[in-house]
Amino acid sequence: MANMAALDPFVGMLGQFLAKPFADAKKVDATFVALTEARFKMRDFVQDQLGDWRHNVPASGMDTLLHRDALKKNPTASWNPFTWCRKKVVQHCVGNVKTVLGFRKETFKKEDRDDQLFGTFTLNPEKAFLGTSIVREDGLRLCFFGTHFPMQRLQSVLVSNKIDGSEKLMAAKIEYARVLREVLCRAAAWDFGHNTVIFVQGDLNSRTVFDFHEVGSQAKDVLLEVLKDTALMAAMTSDLNLPKGRWHEVVPFSGVNEMPVTYKVDPKVCVQRQITVGDILNRVHDPAQPPPSAKRTLTSVHRNEFGMEWGLKKDPAKVKASHFPAFTERVIYWAPDALSSQMSWALPHGGYETLGHIDGSDHRPVTLEALMILGPQHSLPAMPSRQEPEVKELASKLISKRWLASRLCACHFNR
Repeated sequence: MANMAALDPFVGMLGQFLAKPFADAKKVDATFVALTEARFKMRDFVQDQLGDWRHNVPASGMDTLLHRDALKKNPTASWNPFTWCRKKVVQHCVGNVKTVLGFRKETFKKEDRDDQLFGTFTLNPEKAFLGTSIVREDGLRLCFFGTHFPMQRLQSVLVSNKIDGSEKLMAAKIEYARVLREVLCRAAAWDFGHNTVIFVQGDLNSRTVFDFHEVGSQAKDVLLEVLKDTALMAAMTSDLNLPKGRWHEVVPFSGVNEMPVTYKVDPKVCVQRQITVGDILNRVHDPAQPPPSAKRTLTSVHRNEFGMEWGLKKDPAKVKASHFPAFTERVIYWAPDALSSQMSWALPHGGYETLGHIDGSDHRPVTLEALMILGPQHSLPAMPSRQEPEVKELASKLISKRWLASRLCACHFNR
């Protein structure tokens, strides 16, 4: 949940969410909450919640709540006045990532590795990822990361007029995969094993981008396209000390049309029904026509439609490419293939529930209830060897910090 000046409007619903049982009325094993750009102290809420639970045991059965704050001082870091001032400005004016993990002590125990489960993507401390790890008696480890993914490099791809339209999707995928790889680089330093699942949730900053490879192609979701690219999955871990594995979505989508719109919405407008990217695309883009470009624009819609019906602040046909409505608040996970081939998910509510009645941000918060089932092995899409030329080429692009800059310069020169 972004840009919340205070927890008060949200505290009642959050408390009820943590206390209620699972959809089948059974106890909850774990609940994870990730808030981005939050400007309040989560510690006070957690202490009050635990105090209430001591007198009234919640139906969820949880008895432990752990909170983390991306701006909490690192005990091993030396004090720096400039860093201190910057953190204070972010804390009071912008907000930062905060998380809460709830679980039952009879099922899981916390691992003492908080210093390892933290990282920043940029000099902006708001763009960070921080996690908490819990382990079950049989050795199953679950690492929950709350995050706010960076957007600057991906945005430079989407708004650039120097990258050919036919290459934009791949360039966007590479820049997005670079962020996912940063999380895995942190994981590679752990005693990982084959029994660990890494969950990542929060503002994942995926974007809707039009693919120019085919005439008449529909819009694509960058994160979804990254997850479909098995060569890119192999390239992410080609030089990391990790077992063979890949990223997955907890809620499967076949395309961008099915995805709920959680960005970019009007902070002052509440919408009760769930709006999908497909609802908007059906009005602004004819799939029988070529993708929009500098010479062809999307179809504009009336203010009542994009404002009152969809809850958007601006006409999607007139916003810049990086601000087209998209699905950003979601949950993904990385697991070794040996483990993920035994995993499946049951979604009692069918998937994400968008909280359209909560305003105050250009993002819509979501909730998700999911049951992880470990059963017989099933097949996964074949993933190419790390030694194949395509994988090696992608790996070099992911590792190179200057790849995007050189690509922009090369495209500019060619023009």
